[in-house]
Amino acid sequence: MRWLPVKKLLNHPFVGRLKKACKEARIAANYMAGIPDYDRYVATQRRHNPNAPVMTKVEFLDYCRLKSNGNGRCC
Repeated sequence: MRWLPVKKLLNHPFVGRLKKACKEARIAANYMAGIPDYDRYVATQRRHNPNAPVMTKVEFLDYCRLKSNGNGRCC
C-alpha cells in the first residue's frame, strides 16, 4: 500500500463526498431530534423574502423553542 501526502489525500474526491454525507447525516439527525437548521432558514428566507430582515441565530432558536414548547406552562 502506498501512502499519499496529506494534502493530496484531503483533495481526493472521496473525502469531499464523505464530508457531504456527514453534513447531510448531521442535518437529518438534528431534524429528527427537533433541532432546527439555521442555515436552511436563512437560505429559504433570502430566496422567498429577499427584503425581509433575517433573525439572528439566537432569535431563530428562541423562536423555534417557543413554537414547539409554547410558553412552558401546563395550566
